[in-house]
Amino acid sequence: MAWISLLVGIALIWWLLKLGRGPLFDLRLAHGKLVVKRGKLPPAFIRQLEQILKREAVRGRIQGLRDGDGVRLVFSRSIPEPVAQRVRNVFPYGDYRGRLPTQPSGHKRH
Repeated sequence: MAWISLLVGIALIWWLLKLGRGPLFDLRLAHGKLVVKRGKLPPAFIRQLEQILKREAVRGRIQGLRDGDGVRLVFSRSIPEPVAQRVRNVFPYGDYRGRLPTQPSGHKRH
């Protein structure tokens, strides 16, 4: 009976460790269309990405993965590097950065 409790405990720990490890967002690009499969993105970024897709006929996937206190963009191999760089240039990295902890004295960090 104790082994069942141990098994449940291990499964619970595994589930808690996996929680929050997926991508922040998942985009699919095909035939000039943009489909957000997971997550939320700023409307301004979506519009800029749609403009890029009007000029470039690409198919593939873009994921935003957690990277420390920010996000890292991961592109499928089918997306050419020049297009990936344009997307990196317009991506709002600042929206995904963690907030600096406030100091006890109330002063802002510079």
